[in-house]
Amino acid sequence: MSDERKAHVEALQMAMDTEKKGYRFYRIAAESSRDPKGKKVFEHLAKDEIEHMGVFATLYESLTNDEPWMTYEEAVAKFGQTDQDKLIFPDEPVEAEENFDDLKALEEALGFEKKAVAFYQNQAEKAEDDTARAFYQSLVVIEEGHVKIIQAEIDSLTGTGFWLDYQEISLEH
Repeated sequence: MSDERKAHVEALQMAMDTEKKGYRFYRIAAESSRDPKGKKVFEHLAKDEIEHMGVFATLYESLTNDEPWMTYEEAVAKFGQTDQDKLIFPDEPVEAEENFDDLKALEEALGFEKKAVAFYQNQAEKAEDDTARAFYQSLVVIEEGHVKIIQAEIDSLTGTGFWLDYQEISLEH
């Protein structure tokens, strides 16, 4: 395995660990939120973390078996065919926090997502393989979408944004 591929495998391992922590954070936030709209946002973000974890695990397995890079879409398709029992945390129980603060959780989430954008941008810049670069750039776009969703929720809670009772920002990729 080349040094570059080893670096990508290590980056994917770090990404999987981060997604697992993100999933747990968003599940606790969803369980703890008293606002139905906030709960829905946190549930959606948790669902995205599950998908990302599966995609990263699929690509990780491919790269460690010295197979070629996949696009994000190819990894999503292959993950969909993966035995779901291989997931590390499919329905891990979580406990709600009594003194949960939606705004504080959103601000923490915003920081996490901004770090993810920077991490994937860095990986894309370092990638010599065009498919690897495109994979990371897809992740940048997805994570930037999360940043926008979270920022819109923060703006709504702090009164600096506006809410028109319909979806202003797509929650889909």
